[in-house]
Amino acid sequence: MVINSNSTVQLENIHAVIPSNRSRPQSVPNLSSRSPKNSPNRSHKEGKQHVYRQKFIIDKPPFHNFASAYINPYRSLTPIIINQNPRHRLKIRKHLKRKHKKQEISNNSTHEQENESEETLFTAQLIQNTKPIDLWPSDPNSFDMEFIRQRQMAIDNASYRETIHSWKPPSLDHLTALIKDLITDKNVIEQVWIIFYWISQNILYDVDPDREIFKQKPDEIFHSRQTTYEGYVALFKTLCNNISIKCIDIPGYAKDFHFKINQSTFPHINHIWNAVQLNGNNWYLIDSVFGSGYIDNKYRYKKHLNIHYFLTRPEHMIYNHLPEDSQWQFLSKPISMFNYFCLPYLHSYYFIFNLTIISPRFSSMVLFDKYQSYAEVLIQAPNDIQLSCSIKNDNKSTCLSQYDSNRQLWQCLFAPYKNGFHTLIIYANRLVVSSMLINVIQLGLEVSSKDFIRKKVLPTTYRKFIENKCQIFSPLDAVLKSGTKITIHCRIPNALYVRISLDGVWLEEIALKNEIFKQQITVPEREIIVYAQFKNTQLTHTYNGLVRYLVEK
Repeated sequence: MVINSNSTVQLENIHAVIPSNRSRPQSVPNLSSRSPKNSPNRSHKEGKQHVYRQKFIIDKPPFHNFASAYINPYRSLTPIIINQNPRHRLKIRKHLKRKHKKQEISNNSTHEQENESEETLFTAQLIQNTKPIDLWPSDPNSFDMEFIRQRQMAIDNASYRETIHSWKPPSLDHLTALIKDLITDKNVIEQVWIIFYWISQNILYDVDPDREIFKQKPDEIFHSRQTTYEGYVALFKTLCNNISIKCIDIPGYAKDFHFKINQSTFPHINHIWNAVQLNGNNWYLIDSVFGSGYIDNKYRYKKHLNIHYFLTRPEHMIYNHLPEDSQWQFLSKPISMFNYFCLPYLHSYYFIFNLTIISPRFSSMVLFDKYQSYAEVLIQAPNDIQLSCSIKNDNKSTCLSQYDSNRQLWQCLFAPYKNGFHTLIIYANRLVVSSMLINVIQLGLEVSSKDFIRKKVLPTTYRKFIENKCQIFSPLDAVLKSGTKITIHCRIPNALYVRISLDGVWLEEIALKNEIFKQQITVPEREIIVYAQFKNTQLTHTYNGLVRYLVEK
């Protein structure tokens, strides 16, 4: 059983409403359950002020499924190169020698320990890989501007969707007749889209491992409206053949719900998808399974139209679909299974949002900086994209996503709580579409006990920090020493005023100039929160929380 997964995250947002008098600081409750009543920094008059504050998450509309909402059809084709720094390669070579030596000495290790050693060795080999991989399509002209335009028009055609939703065919033959009637005088791209869309809206993926439906025939699938990946492929091929479109099955290996970054092989073929021949001799890839829905974190199937898998570019498809027969990669230089594992695990919205990984340069593994005690991922994104990050299934580790305006890149930092292997997740979304961020990239991070010198805790940031592309220069340590003097230095675009709350007590408001905020403070006893008032804020006296620091005594 195989299908893709899709995890989401919603950023926390806090704000505080303060009185309009800007000439004097006012007290405001903090995130603790109780604040000190007799703070030396608060006057008697200030203590009587009643301040409202609430913690909330704004509901916004869901993603728009039409392609024109988030696809740039003019995105240029560029080669993808995997390369590593020579200093990093030397480090990994030494790591490999140590691992080989340990394997020779330890002849009495358990089978489980051997498997763990193999995974660690393979992880090191992934980082060691230095052979460039050029992901050029075998025929770049197959995605010329006319083809892209026709594909886009078919996807955005609302009348097709309305017509298909109105169909109530009693049989597969009747469905074929309806399709033939609708595709009269339509180009071949529109014909394939109508089949792809009908399947996405009418067939559900069966996640029940005990149900015997693997060898269903297309007629049976039509009536049950439920099947596995084999059934999707068979039904799509049958409908294409019924309207004289040449279609084939492509068995292979997919990075699916069960895929792990540090695995070194597939036990068997785990997926099948289709290719159709259009416009003469050109072949195009289609996955109606991944295009119809996904499995959520609770192992439930969710129907969701994903047009990325309709006539997908081969240099995009190869990141999570490796055909058993390399000729169906449709690449000028087909890649090996090893190189397939070297590529990062990119989800469809990575391409939909037009993202580019800058570092690590198209590798599935991230290097750990033992001196800074974190790993760094740099990503280039369009102006309307926001990013966030986390470590999978780990509530104790901390992460920080911020926009580096000097380099024009998003910086995602990961500070693991312990050594070992970690799966890093990066989320993205368009600011104007929804507050929910979608999983776009998964990478691996292996931290040895030798490199894990100290635990690092990164500052907590809130939604407005991400939405306004803020950046922390210092301090990057979230836990500060009480009584010490520090300088909080941040870049806060679009902010008019900034104020700091020390254990619930406001400091003087500072008008921001050139987006830079810098203020020296004495660390209080419990927490520090940086607030900002942004332009075009509906509530004039509302300050949004940006960054929170904790205090150790």
